[in-house]
Amino acid sequence: MQHQEGHFQGINKTPLYFQGWTAVNPKGLVMVVHGYGEHSGRYQNVVDALVPEGYAVWALDHRGHGRSEGRRCYVNRFTDFLKDLEIFEEKAREDHPELPVHVIGHSMGSLIANHYVASRKQQSYRSLTLSGTGAAPGPAIPGAVILLARLLSAVAPRLSLPSGVDPAFISHDPQIVDAYVNDPLVQSKVTARLACEMMQALPGMITAAQRLTVPTMMQIGDEDESFHPDSWNTLFEGIAAKPKAFKKYDGCRHEIYNEIKKELPLADLRDWLNDHN
Repeated sequence: MQHQEGHFQGINKTPLYFQGWTAVNPKGLVMVVHGYGEHSGRYQNVVDALVPEGYAVWALDHRGHGRSEGRRCYVNRFTDFLKDLEIFEEKAREDHPELPVHVIGHSMGSLIANHYVASRKQQSYRSLTLSGTGAAPGPAIPGAVILLARLLSAVAPRLSLPSGVDPAFISHDPQIVDAYVNDPLVQSKVTARLACEMMQALPGMITAAQRLTVPTMMQIGDEDESFHPDSWNTLFEGIAAKPKAFKKYDGCRHEIYNEIKKELPLADLRDWLNDHN
């Protein structure tokens, strides 16, 4: 496995961090789109599952996240994430011009990935995977934070608010939760603008899904409280792509790839990519 890392210029010339793990003679390129408050370094289990299968796995840190520049957990408009991802994709494809491309988006990254792939004039991807996803906020997201963010977004968009989310919602594995809490690159606050932009992007998940032509899989833990469970089936039913798959995992919380029972979600992910590579 070869590891590389560096920075590239996102929109507004913001330096964004990326890293990649590449198998010898890779057969496919996987772009990982991470969630709110976290970073690309938290996907080692995905890397360890896919690189031995012959994939190059590339991931960026969103603006204001991880090792990328920008105010912490702030974005001016949700579409800025999509524009950054477009530049990142160009860079990844330049390094691997002959490889088929797959996209994996987790949590906020599932919003970004779904909107992004659906917006492409040519959806030139072999597969799309949406992990820990949905189309409406779940009980883990405090309603007071959502309301406050909407009120403040116009007048104090850069104001940081406590997310109010219990870190234990990510996994049953206490080591994963402890590492998350003590990771200096993980953020526990959110700016009013980013929170508001995420909430505004949520209803559009179904509209975007209706434009998908890429084989799409949803993977969700049945104890995931980040998105409302009523929205899971609604989102899946809205996906126009064929084939499509909905995998739900008993006894798993939000981060299925970091769960105690992670072997099955990771195996399903590996098989999905192999079946569509």
